[in-house]
Amino acid sequence: MKLVHHLIGPHFWVKQTPEWHAVVEAFSLPMFRDAERDRLMRYVDLNKRRIDWDAIHQEARDLSTEKRVLIRVAHALHSGGDCQLSEIGALSSAGRSAAILLIGQRYRQ
Repeated sequence: MKLVHHLIGPHFWVKQTPEWHAVVEAFSLPMFRDAERDRLMRYVDLNKRRIDWDAIHQEARDLSTEKRVLIRVAHALHSGGDCQLSEIGALSSAGRSAAILLIGQRYRQ
């Protein structure tokens, strides 16, 4: 399942809502395989505008540390919380770039 299919039609609002856009961008990152993305998106209900973060974190327990950090960043951005910069600093160059992208999506004007 391609993530862009979730944004067609009634879900286009995601693109105009920074905290949701950051989440969608996180799960769209190329470092996530399609199967991983599909597993995570099962817990994102765009119709009811709800995310089951507990289930996502549980589902992500077998993913790489870097992917789990990016999911925590997306969670923090979606929830209005702060990202732990110490975690971002521990990411690879690609992971740090991805985190910066997510933060930029959340706080864009």
